Amino acid sequence: MNPGSARQRAVLTALLLTPGQPVAAAQLKEAVWPRNPPNDVMANLHSYVSNLRRILEPGRQPRSRDTMLRREPAGYVLVVDPEAIDAVRFERQLYEGRRQLKSGAYRQAGLTLAGALALWRGPAFPEVSDYALGAQTASRFEELRLLALETLWEAELAEERDFSVIAAELPTLTMRFPTRERFSWLLMKALYRTGRRAEAIEAYHRTRRALAEEYGVDPGAELQQLFGTILRGDPVVGRC
Repeated sequence: MNPGSARQRAVLTALLLTPGQPVAAAQLKEAVWPRNPPNDVMANLHSYVSNLRRILEPGRQPRSRDTMLRREPAGYVLVVDPEAIDAVRFERQLYEGRRQLKSGAYRQAGLTLAGALALWRGPAFPEVSDYALGAQTASRFEELRLLALETLWEAELAEERDFSVIAAELPTLTMRFPTRERFSWLLMKALYRTGRRAEAIEAYHRTRRALAEEYGVDPGAELQQLFGTILRGDPVVGRC
């Protein structure tokens, strides 16, 4: 489905942030025109809504009752099956994958989480990045995406697949998110399990330096515990 122009996409995205709930015209105005709105805002907004109705329900007869994009006293409501929304499906699959991981179904967890991450096609909600609710929701989903990546690699490690592949993939994430301790923990464990003890130790020190420079803090207890295990040359046991 092609929702049309950038501003028309912003209207649709603003409605998708709270599917099934009314969004006031003033909120849509803020989402579409966060700065310097035109004088004919409402006329433009009505035009975008009309266009979206035709796109969402191409077979709807003229003057028939709107079923997907309705106007109610409190605002516009987008009525849609939650499973048709990638963000909803992603979040459901993320928590399903985490549940599978905790239950020991490591392979299934990996498949579920990989499927969840495949739903991403770029940044979250870029059409409404200057809209307060849009920015907050995007930030939340970006954090959930990182959680999904962490959980996916935990599942891969727990399944004890080829650690060398995991060790080759994780450095990119630790470089992009140098203060994200869980990524460092996963990389250190993968390196250590492939006999690359010195690299695992260096990975710890990189994270320690990044945390000190960015926040003035030391690594958390879990990362320090793994570091101690590697220094002693003890085996890493358990999933966590």
